[in-house]
Amino acid sequence: MRSNISSLVLEGFAELVQQFGQSPKEIAERVGIAPEALYRSDLIIDEVRVNDLFEEAAKVCAERFFGLKLAQFKGLDSLGPLWLLVRTASTVGESLTLLADNMGLHSQGLRANMVRDGNAGVAMHLEVQLPSSASSSPSPQGSNSITQMVELSLALTCKELRRYLGSQWFPRFAQFRYAAPENLAPLRQVFGEHLFFNQDVTAIHLSDAECLQPTTSLNKSAQGVIKRQLESQVGQASSFVQRVRRIITLLINEQGSSAGEVADALSIPVRTLQYRLKRQGTSYQKLYDASRLDLAKHYLVKSELSVGAISERLHFMDTAALSHFFKRHEGCSPKAFVARARVG
Repeated sequence: MRSNISSLVLEGFAELVQQFGQSPKEIAERVGIAPEALYRSDLIIDEVRVNDLFEEAAKVCAERFFGLKLAQFKGLDSLGPLWLLVRTASTVGESLTLLADNMGLHSQGLRANMVRDGNAGVAMHLEVQLPSSASSSPSPQGSNSITQMVELSLALTCKELRRYLGSQWFPRFAQFRYAAPENLAPLRQVFGEHLFFNQDVTAIHLSDAECLQPTTSLNKSAQGVIKRQLESQVGQASSFVQRVRRIITLLINEQGSSAGEVADALSIPVRTLQYRLKRQGTSYQKLYDASRLDLAKHYLVKSELSVGAISERLHFMDTAALSHFFKRHEGCSPKAFVARARVG
């Protein structure tokens, strides 16, 4: 059985390839991936082809560190619902454990394990094992190398950890199964000075103190909601627009929401958030308005909150602002909507 994965993992690929003056479409077609998957995040594609795509791009672009560069365009949100599940953790160590424990639900070829590193700390081991059945139907440019996938995955993990451990943080040391490249500078920029090659594992190592560092996790109530909503969805395709909507809804309920806060939650610049939404035919404001409207309807019909309490919870200036918003989007006042819902 082949391993399938969401095309969400390809976000940023086309932009990077174009920076090298190459054609993303031609590279995708060469390895058997439909070019539309490069620009949509809701398709299901073959995970083996994804690995081939990254390796082929490295060759075509003549960039040994293509995976590391691609990590600059992405965040762990490329894991879709699994990433939001990870964000419910309260400590760095807990977030890595959630990631490792649930990685298999997201990908058949990518595995992670947390292992004690003597008395000094812990190590997150990463393995890329492409399905053996893939050999029965190889891609035109099938590659035996997994270097780009490995370095991309580790770089994304370190990028997420720097959210909590500081922008200058590096692993205590990093291990790689393969031989050292001639130029170590790009790897040192991501993983620090302590690199070891030709090892029996691929891993990054953290101290116990680092694992105990708190994350900007959601509160307990939000954690429960997220876990219940997402545990059944892990491994399924989730579009970028859906993820933005989910984060907006969560932030509105917790603290309010802005494009900057959503972009920060996704570990991407605001301009990247706006660009991706524009490509999907929408905008942050449209999604924000849709989320607030859905929540307002829910509270009006399903809760005992007053209109004033709802307007405060959804960050309207006052009840008049909520009423105006409701009339503009729904064509009636909140009171009329409730009456109509009860009759229906």
